[in-house]
Amino acid sequence: MRTSTVAKAAAFVAFGLWGANPVFADSTGVTDSTIKIGFVGSMTGPAAIWGSGNMAGATLAFEELNAAGGVNGRKIEFITVDDETSAPKGIAGFNRLVQSDKVFAVFGPSSSAVGVPMKATMASSGVPVLIPSFSSPLMTEPPAPNIFRVGAINDRMQGRGIANYLVNTDKRTKIAILRQSDEYGATGAGAVGDRLKELKMAPVANEVFNAADTDFTSQVLRVRSANPDAIVVYGYPAPSAIITRQLREVGIKAEIIGSSATSNQNYPELVGKIGAGTKFVTTLEHQPESDFPAIKKFREAFQKRFPDLARQGRPALGDTLGYAGALTMIEAIRQAGKDLTREGYVKALESMDGYETGISMPTHLSATNREGNTKMYIAVIKDDLTREVLPGAIETK
Repeated sequence: MRTSTVAKAAAFVAFGLWGANPVFADSTGVTDSTIKIGFVGSMTGPAAIWGSGNMAGATLAFEELNAAGGVNGRKIEFITVDDETSAPKGIAGFNRLVQSDKVFAVFGPSSSAVGVPMKATMASSGVPVLIPSFSSPLMTEPPAPNIFRVGAINDRMQGRGIANYLVNTDKRTKIAILRQSDEYGATGAGAVGDRLKELKMAPVANEVFNAADTDFTSQVLRVRSANPDAIVVYGYPAPSAIITRQLREVGIKAEIIGSSATSNQNYPELVGKIGAGTKFVTTLEHQPESDFPAIKKFREAFQKRFPDLARQGRPALGDTLGYAGALTMIEAIRQAGKDLTREGYVKALESMDGYETGISMPTHLSATNREGNTKMYIAVIKDDLTREVLPGAIETK
């Protein structure tokens, strides 16, 4: 499905060779009055909460820009493709945006399961790509010259940050891990274990589950026998919620901390009252429901523009990261100047060392770094199922 919502680098070349790629010098998709931006993301399918959010947030940002007169005299034409949470459809959609629609740059994709298989296609196209939400480190390890990520924090960094927090801040000494069996769980939880090893520790238990499982009794009982004082649950929201309930139901009182997949605002209701006191990773210092001025302004504009999504309790994390990511894209286009080329846009992104959107983590990119965020926060679910972000960003290096 394709809609318009508003009016050849090698994949893994060395940093020093990036400037040799001539495709960056062109201005495909740019006219005197418009800039054509493509979006490929999961607007339907299992990852729709992220794709629909990224698209809605970006749509709002681009519409606000256009209403204010555009950027350097040009308005954004936003062309969207639904990959239906399918990698083959994502690849086909990306190729249509690049080859048929001839977009200047691409925003998305929104899911690791779709984005990782697309990496070679995206990298070889030479078209600048800005990823706003998904967290697989494979998108930047090794780096591609035209692929950037902002807002989200990759799973390898996230795992290290969780270990740093539990050991250095929370002073935990007996840490158990329950992780999803796929690449998402293996990467994030693997990074927890690797960092613990660097800190001269080892997990007291390391259990694996499938994302579609609904009963985790055997894993939970083995964790209980290890008597941990902290438990990392690295998985998607649904299995993480069930695991958290089952851990508490068998009397385990250890601290429980989930990955950023559990940072959507509906997660506390999913896990229920028994989950009060559990923690999760977030890359937002101020959650989408907060009254922080910049967040409140965004939320009110979002709910006015998308009343159907507002009735679902949104904006959520994906919407917020989509809006912030689009603001970052707009700022890079602005900095690239009136004579806009892909090369100028890439150089502008590379110059962002501390760019603030007001609603997301600061962006730190450079000529040798495509990973815009390396810090995260820890938040806790309170007794009334509201969420509180704890003070102090956690370093993940």
